[in-house]
Amino acid sequence: MNEDKVQRIVEEVVFRLQRRAQSNIALSTAQLRDADSRTLFSRYGNLRILLADLPLLRGIAEQNDNDIAAIKLHYALALGVNVQISLCRSLLTSVPVKKLARLPLSFCDENGQSIILHSGQLLSYADVARLRRQILVLRRRCIVTALAHEAASVRNIQLIRQE
Repeated sequence: MNEDKVQRIVEEVVFRLQRRAQSNIALSTAQLRDADSRTLFSRYGNLRILLADLPLLRGIAEQNDNDIAAIKLHYALALGVNVQISLCRSLLTSVPVKKLARLPLSFCDENGQSIILHSGQLLSYADVARLRRQILVLRRRCIVTALAHEAASVRNIQLIRQE
């Protein structure tokens, strides 16, 4: 191949990657199960799952081979797709915090408010100092220091503990 042809191919690849990085798609769990993942993740760089249910979250956390949607989400993460999952607030006490916090996922509630999963055993001031107006979901046995609790209330951070 000559240099001009290689240059055009490189420019086309860069253009497509830039276009992919800026494109978004929002799907329900059922739509994700039915979608062609190869086409979907080659076109979109940002995926939002609308109102995910608890079985999907458990399938993602446990890398369940029987849950098609969970498999597709792990495939999306492997391809570098930014994945955001919206959740009902009522599910927050049942979310598998420790396993999901390890994955490069972002979460929000049905109103778009950011949700942070804290997988540590201690919530300190340093963990809360950088946050504002977010929901912080804690593990069942997480110890919250007095300073962290005070900082959370001042910054309008809602603390929710796992059941």
